[in-house]
Amino acid sequence: MTPHAPRSPRLISFALLVGLCAPALAGAAEHSLDGVNFTGPLITPNPAGMPKGNAYVEPYLIRVDSDSYYDGDGRRHDSGERSSAWVTVLPIAYGLGQHVTAQINLSAARAETGTERSRGFRAGDTTAQVQYLLQAPNEDGTRPAIAVSLSQRYATGSYDRIDGNPLNAQGDGVQRTTFGFGMQQVVWLPNGRPLRWRGQLSASPAPARVALNDSSVYGTPHGFRGNIAPGSLLGISAAAEYSFNSRWVGVFEFAASRQSDRQLSGYAPGEDGAAQRIDLRLPGSRNLTLAPAVQYHFSPNVGLIAGVEFTVAGRNTGSYINPQVALGMFF
Repeated sequence: MTPHAPRSPRLISFALLVGLCAPALAGAAEHSLDGVNFTGPLITPNPAGMPKGNAYVEPYLIRVDSDSYYDGDGRRHDSGERSSAWVTVLPIAYGLGQHVTAQINLSAARAETGTERSRGFRAGDTTAQVQYLLQAPNEDGTRPAIAVSLSQRYATGSYDRIDGNPLNAQGDGVQRTTFGFGMQQVVWLPNGRPLRWRGQLSASPAPARVALNDSSVYGTPHGFRGNIAPGSLLGISAAAEYSFNSRWVGVFEFAASRQSDRQLSGYAPGEDGAAQRIDLRLPGSRNLTLAPAVQYHFSPNVGLIAGVEFTVAGRNTGSYINPQVALGMFF
């Protein structure tokens, strides 16, 4: 089963993971992946892509809960109010050729804070991606799959002009381009069972400024006219999947990201009605999460994964815990 997981820096950790796998591979004997099933972890995407003419669909249901945040020094504080959301994400991947896979990620969310709620499920931003397989894996998976990718995020979710209920906004307005590099490999352990690891590095240069009007997800007031300069993004994730048998797989995963400073500029009405200049630097943020999970496979083409992603460290970012479940279907 060759699924594709969605959804975004510890370079030393990634290098160590590859180094630890190398000795086991050197003495590996011939093995077969017949009867071995993987759906892929929760976060790190699939570098191997889809075979030509095949598709993979994996709808996610995610519960987001947050009642604390990390300050600029990495200290955790209570927010004073719990915020939460139900999020649905639908990744759809299709093999355009033996080396090319196209994917689109659709999303929607229903948010709540205290007694306030968004008006039903609201569309979020959309991502389209093309991935090119530089090196295909061999039959037993011991030769690494290596791929590069280019993804474009489109601002399909609302993000400004949200007077009345700010929870109705589920986007950020940023048209972001991201470059990715991924690897995946199977390690055959002494007990004859496979462990599959994969890793992803991603980089997104600072995109164009986003025009903002009135109230927005960036905290601007009614009557504001201006823009925000989004920062660049760096990310890394890595995961290991251990196959207990043809049905059950255990997963452990981590992800880290770093966003540079953002600059909010514009004008807002003052108390006397005159326009006031606003120039505000929003400091950069960092985030480190873990995501253990378990997989159950109904067949080689259908698998269920359930797990939880949670923050363990950060700076200038929220702390959250996200239980989630996804059903992967290969066609």
